[in-house]
Amino acid sequence: MTTFDYGPIEFYAIGFEGDRPGPGVLQAIDDLVATGTVNLLDLVFVRRDAEGDLEVLEVTDTIDDGAPALNLEGLAGEEDIAALAETVPAGASAAILVVELLWAKAFAGALYDAGGFVVGRQGIPAPLVNAYLSEHVS
Repeated sequence: MTTFDYGPIEFYAIGFEGDRPGPGVLQAIDDLVATGTVNLLDLVFVRRDAEGDLEVLEVTDTIDDGAPALNLEGLAGEEDIAALAETVPAGASAAILVVELLWAKAFAGALYDAGGFVVGRQGIPAPLVNAYLSEHVS
C-alpha cells in the first residue's frame, strides 16, 4: 500500500468579532493536534480595521507564550491569505489555519492504490448541520 508523507490538507479561515480570537481557539487547536486528528502546518491571524485595511499577524506576534508548533510555517502564502481573508468584515479578525487531515492519510493511500481520486468535496459548518438536524430528525 502506498504511504504518503502527508495526508490531504485543508485551509480554513475562521472569523471572530474584534481584533483577535480568544484563548479558547488555540486550546481547541491544541486538542485536535494532541488527539492525532490533525497536524497543524501553518497558522496566521488577520484583522481588518474600521477603514477596511487588512493586517496579517504571525501567530508569534499575537501570543505571549504557548504558541503552537507549526510543521510547515509559511505554507499559507500571501495569495492564499488574501483570498481567505477577503470576506473578513471591518472590525473583525480571522485565524487562517492549514491543517493536514491525519485521519485521511491512510485512506488517501488506499484510494491512490485503487486508482481512485477525489472529484469533489463539500463542507458544511457544524451550526448549519445541527440546526438542520434538530428540525428534521426526531
